[in-house]
Amino acid sequence: MAIKGKSLERDRLRLSILRSNGATSTAAPPWRDVPVCVIVAHPDDETIGCGAQLTNNATVVVATDGAPRNLVDAKAHGYDTACAYAAARARELRSAMRVAGVDETSLIQIGVPDQDAARHIADMARALAGVIAAKGIRCAITHAYEGGHPDHDAVACAAAASCRLLARRGYAVSLYEMPLYRQGASRELHQTFASNESASELALFLDADAQARKRQMLACYLTQCHTLSGFAVETERFRPMPRHDFTVLPNSGALLYERHDWGLRTGAEWQELAGKALIELDLIEPQV
Repeated sequence: MAIKGKSLERDRLRLSILRSNGATSTAAPPWRDVPVCVIVAHPDDETIGCGAQLTNNATVVVATDGAPRNLVDAKAHGYDTACAYAAARARELRSAMRVAGVDETSLIQIGVPDQDAARHIADMARALAGVIAAKGIRCAITHAYEGGHPDHDAVACAAAASCRLLARRGYAVSLYEMPLYRQGASRELHQTFASNESASELALFLDADAQARKRQMLACYLTQCHTLSGFAVETERFRPMPRHDFTVLPNSGALLYERHDWGLRTGAEWQELAGKALIELDLIEPQV
């Protein structure tokens, strides 16, 4: 498959479905050669989770501007304002997507403030439904609901809600989730799903060329180089998104963001915000 003059030989990827009983089988990813919408919270999430899957068939939607309003990250990288830091992160995103072959017209930033996505779930869901329908997309990839970063969980909730809104109009979308990071028993875990015996996992083992291309994309994110150094480039993992109850805490209630200042402090705050958004979208009944 030619991508702006660069060849990515998809058939050289080793593709395996890892099943709950430990057996494996081979398969091609369902988004191969069809338009796909990748829906993420921050610039760089798309590259960590599915960088090798991004081609000129992809629309990439980034929910936040990547610039927390507390300015801690901005000032650490030499920016005095959130606006200036957001502009830098947007430039990094465009550079990474040029490497991937994603046209700039297929990049959409909703512009929610970083670390504030959980307060905008309903608006994001409506915006996503509009993008998906307008572009005729039938396959989408988003974050796993894993209790890692609250923005990730908020985007997962919004993406799932958008697909349910579209389904009401007879428009079906296949939604897949990808893991980034979550709390383990004693440490932070990267790029693995929490246990779910009913779900089969699609693991894509990247060949040397795909790994090199993904490293080149990651290198575009100069402000995130320290954070990104902790992620592997050899494998990308996906599964059909289960029918999550977003008012129930993920990862057996072990929330990484309760250990960090990332916009939400507690799972109870998440449950309240998610519940309000789903009620607003008429996707759950208000509790009496």
